[in-house]
Amino acid sequence: FTFKENMKILLLLLLTSFFVSADDHDEQSFQGLLSSERFSIDGGMELVIEKRSTCNAGDTPKHFHPAAGTVVYVLDGVSQSKSSGEWEQFSKGEYWFERSDWVHGGDDDAPDLGDQCTDLLVIRVVEEGKEHTVFIE
Repeated sequence: FTFKENMKILLLLLLTSFFVSADDHDEQSFQGLLSSERFSIDGGMELVIEKRSTCNAGDTPKHFHPAAGTVVYVLDGVSQSKSSGEWEQFSKGEYWFERSDWVHGGDDDAPDLGDQCTDLLVIRVVEEGKEHTVFIE
């Protein structure tokens, strides 16, 4: 299988089995966080999976992910990312990749999505026991 095919299979498996409460999540987190869970994988690493639901989330706080990278999949609605260096919109069924340690959020030039809402599935691989998101004051 290609990487893209493997990601589609992983997303399908996760979508059919993933609805966990995020009550124990850090005080400062993302708007609309519905669930967050960690799964142990080989090599002292963990797979972190989050589900979020927001409307016009242009006020996401500045942060980065000390992870091996992040895949964000749009389950429904419209979202946006500047991960390619320029703002791009993503719709249901599309996804983007965020490289490790990329500082983002709190961007003054973020396009206004108006009343657009989105449901996202966020997938990261991190070192076991490490934070997957670091917020910048």
